[in-house]
Amino acid sequence: MNRLKIFRSIAIDALFLALFILFTFVPWLGYYQVGPISFQVVHVFVLIGAAIFGWKKGLLYGFIFGLLSLLKAISYPGTLDFAFINPFVSILPRALFGFLAGFIFDIIKKHASLKQFMISLPVLCFVLTCFHTFATLSCLYIFGVLDPFSISSALGLSEIMSNVTFVALFTTIGLIGMCIEGAVAAIIVLPLYVALRRINFVKEEDDLKFKTIKA
Repeated sequence: MNRLKIFRSIAIDALFLALFILFTFVPWLGYYQVGPISFQVVHVFVLIGAAIFGWKKGLLYGFIFGLLSLLKAISYPGTLDFAFINPFVSILPRALFGFLAGFIFDIIKKHASLKQFMISLPVLCFVLTCFHTFATLSCLYIFGVLDPFSISSALGLSEIMSNVTFVALFTTIGLIGMCIEGAVAAIIVLPLYVALRRINFVKEEDDLKFKTIKA
C-alpha cells in the first residue's frame, strides 16, 4: 500500500471515528433514550463501513462501536445501559457483528454484480442487525448472568444480573429494539451506500470486489 492509500485509509477511519463519537455522545442523535431504555442507530455506520471496505474495517468499526457504548454506559449509569459496562457485553458482540457483516458482504460481492448486491443489501442489513441483537443478548446472559470470568462480580453487577425480572425486561426491550433497529438499517444503509459511491468515495476499490461490474 502506497503512502497516498495509507493516508486516505487513515482519513476515512478518522471520519468514521468522528461520526461514531458524534452519534454516541450527542443526545438524541445516535441513541434515543426512552426513560431508562435506549435504542440506537449507530450500528448503521458499522454496516456501511463493512459494505464498502469489507471485514477488516467492519471488525474495526464494530470494535469502536462497542468501546464507545461501554464509555457511554459509564457516563450514564442511571439507565439500563449499565449492563454494557461489561466489555464482553458491550465490545465483543459488536466486534463480531462488524466482522460477520464485512465477511458476508465480501463473499456476496465475489459472486454477485453491483446491482444484485444493492438489491440484497436492505435484507442483509436487517438480518445482520438481528444477529447483532442476538449476539448482544447472548453475551449478556453468558458473561453477565452466568459470569464465568467473575466480571459481573468485580463490577458490582452480580446482584442485578441474577434478577430474573431485570434479565426478562432487558431481553424484551432488546427484541423490540431489534425490529426497530433492523428496519432503520434496512431503510438507511442502501441510500447512503449509493450516495457514497456516487461521490467516488473509494468507488474504484469497491468496484474491484464484484464479479461483474454494472452501474
